[in-house]
Amino acid sequence: MQKFSIYGPFKVPTKKKQIKGGKSFAKELDLDGIWERPEYSDFANQKGCYVFINAVSKGAKPIYAGKTTKTFKQECFALQKKTLLNDFLIKKEKTGLQIIFVAMEGHAKNCSEAIDSCETFLIQKSLKANKDLLNVQKCNKSYVINGLDEGKGNSKSVKFFKKCLKLKK
Repeated sequence: MQKFSIYGPFKVPTKKKQIKGGKSFAKELDLDGIWERPEYSDFANQKGCYVFINAVSKGAKPIYAGKTTKTFKQECFALQKKTLLNDFLIKKEKTGLQIIFVAMEGHAKNCSEAIDSCETFLIQKSLKANKDLLNVQKCNKSYVINGLDEGKGNSKSVKFFKKCLKLKK
């Protein structure tokens, strides 16, 4: 069984950007030298999953969950993710962009299945916390389990099963 450890949250640096033709400003990513920063450098060459979070005064919500097949440095801020995150920053008034690394322990060679399963789990949990998750893959769940996914589920069967699975009542 592959193990993962959670690190963060770490602030994702942003800067103000003037919006074309106006006096208003928005935020955009400021990633120059990010992997040389002490809080990021330990993860540059690791694999695993990551979750971008918007942490503002009302709390924190996941906005995107992803995985690496290579390294965090090669994939976390790839062009597609940078575009997605910059669009998010432009559209939201209040932002406090952060990242959590769910790094794989050790250097297993055949770890793609474990990383993919971890990503699926993180997307499903993130979607439950934020229905407006930016992910487009793995968000469509084709089933619902009454009492576990929705509804109170007060039957003896549901209560017993929740207890077996160590889920909150």
